[in-house]
Amino acid sequence: MSNTPIKMNKLRQIIRLYCQGIGIKTIHGMIDTSRNTIKKYVRLWHSLGLSQEKFNAKSDGELSVLFCTPVGKNSGSPRMKHLESLLPEICKRLKKKGGNSRYVV
Repeated sequence: MSNTPIKMNKLRQIIRLYCQGIGIKTIHGMIDTSRNTIKKYVRLWHSLGLSQEKFNAKSDGELSVLFCTPVGKNSGSPRMKHLESLLPEICKRLKKKGGNSRYVV
């Protein structure tokens, strides 16, 4: 399933093995998680600037908040805001029957 957050015990394994100097491909074989997922979480761990000790000291709830928040919801780009403002009108027009249901931007 795409974009499903991994379990925190698996995340802890990934970071522990990565800190031991084990490569991404080897970690992939050991814990049966895709290499791209491992890269994603290792990259996120680096961007947070957490040491392994601080990472291990955090609870599963704290790690979940740090690592599993949706990225797209926080972007707030102007294009996304414009699209969201158009959605109610688009939905209203799509519900109508007949030839006027197409929406032209």
